[in-house]
Amino acid sequence: MKDELSNPTTGRLTVQTVERLHRLLGGDVRVEEMILRFIADHYGAAGLLYLPINVAKEILKRPADFIQAAKNYCEPELKF
Repeated sequence: MKDELSNPTTGRLTVQTVERLHRLLGGDVRVEEMILRFIADHYGAAGLLYLPINVAKEILKRPADFIQAAKNYCEPELKF
């Protein structure tokens, strides 16, 4: 069975994909807040469920890079 990232009916990410993203990106409340602000500002997404599929694919490949980008965006004065 192929792991589908999006639901063909809604065009949104599947719940399983959102859960995978949350496991990779979640943990620290402060970082989660940065990620949510970053995706809202860059992709107009209200949450992980509304991310574009191509963005979700890239996050799944390299979650640390995405977290770094969110941190740099939200607190550019700090050297992460």
